[in-house]
Amino acid sequence: MERKRFIADVMVGKLARYLRMAGYDVAYSNDAGDEEILDTARREERIVLTRDTMMLKRRDFARGVLRSIYITDDSLRQQLLQVMSCLGLRLRPRLVICLVCNSRLEEAAKEEVEGKVPPYVFKTRDDFSHCRECGRYYWRGTHYDYMEKFFSDLNKLI
Repeated sequence: MERKRFIADVMVGKLARYLRMAGYDVAYSNDAGDEEILDTARREERIVLTRDTMMLKRRDFARGVLRSIYITDDSLRQQLLQVMSCLGLRLRPRLVICLVCNSRLEEAAKEEVEGKVPPYVFKTRDDFSHCRECGRYYWRGTHYDYMEKFFSDLNKLI
């Protein structure tokens, strides 16, 4: 199965973050202009996620050079359902992409995270991931349970 890669404009930053939670590579910068987004989409063969109708009038979209999904709703839930429906996706949480910088996460040994995660988390968790790019650490806590339920509820609607 082909793994979808996206680039999101400034109007759908939260959508980008949630797709990253599901393990999708989503390029996003809250200060990227249209030209930068289009150049990246061309170069890296990414699907453009946007609410900007003017951007979609560009020649590359009209000619089919670039793929896009025009996001029609303000609601994150509806945005995710639209992307899932358009591409036939089922979402589940996967801690493989950094939610902040979109880099691949690596396993981190428990000894490596001591003093870098809250003491309670260090005491109660054994599995950690680390982003070498931005330095953040991840683990499956209560937020992971929330993500599982949220995505499971969405999948039931598709």
